[in-house]
Amino acid sequence: MSSPAILGEKEQFLIKFAETEEEIEETLRLRYRVFNLEQGKGLNSASSNGIDRDEFDKFCLHLMVVEKKSASPVGTYRIHLGPVANAAMGFYSAREYHIKGLESIAAETIEVGRSCVAPEYRNGAVVALLWGGIGEVLLRSKLKYLIGCVSLETTEPAAGWGLYRYFQMTNKICDILSASPSTKYRLPQPSEAEMENFLAEQRQITKCIPPLFKGYLRLGAKVCGEPVLDREFGTIDFLILLNTAKLPSRYSRHFNVEK
Repeated sequence: MSSPAILGEKEQFLIKFAETEEEIEETLRLRYRVFNLEQGKGLNSASSNGIDRDEFDKFCLHLMVVEKKSASPVGTYRIHLGPVANAAMGFYSAREYHIKGLESIAAETIEVGRSCVAPEYRNGAVVALLWGGIGEVLLRSKLKYLIGCVSLETTEPAAGWGLYRYFQMTNKICDILSASPSTKYRLPQPSEAEMENFLAEQRQITKCIPPLFKGYLRLGAKVCGEPVLDREFGTIDFLILLNTAKLPSRYSRHFNVEK
C-alpha cells in the first residue's frame, strides 16, 4: 500500500509531499541551487548553508517530484493552505501587497510559490506532475482558489508596467481581489517614452511572459493588481488568482495525477 504522502507516479517519477525534515531540506537545497547558484538571485541568507528557507516554510506543504532511481527531488512547489495561513502568519503574498478582498476567501484558498525544476529535467514532464500535484491538493482539501506571485526575470519598470497595460487591455484583471503594492515593493513608473519604446519593441508582447505565467493565464488566472519589485530576488512580480470552479475543461488534464 502506498504512502498517503504519495500523490501519484509516472514513469521514472513520483509526485509526493515531503514527509520528513530530511526531505524538506532536500527541496530547500534544490531551490537554493536553482535560485541562487543558477539564476544568481534568491535569499542572501541562503548562501551560508545552501538552503533557501524563509519564515513561511515551516507552515507550508512541500510538493516534490522525485526521480525514482536517484531518490532525489527534481522539482518542487511550496503550498500554503488558507486555513493554516489564517492561524499563523498569513500569506506570503501579503508581504508584497495590501490585498483587498482576501479575508473573505482566505479559508477557501491555497497559495503556491517557490516553484523550481532542476535544469536537466525541464522537458515539461516534471512541470506537468507538479500541476497534477497541485490539483490533487485542491481536490483533497476542497479549496476553491489558488493565489501566488509570479515573476518576470527583470527589474525594468517598463516591462512590468507594459505587461500590466496589456493585461488591462485583454480582460485579465481580477474582480475578486484588488492588490496594491506595499511601500517597500513599489515598482517605479517608467517615463512615457520608455513605455512606448517597450511596447514598440515587444510587438508580440506575450513573448516576454515566462512559461509558468502563461500556464496560469491559459488556465484562466487573473492578475490582481499592479506589478511590484522584489529587489532581493531581482524580479518583477504579479499577484494572480485562479478560480478553479471556472477552470476551462480543455485544461483540466493539467490537474490530473495518474494513480
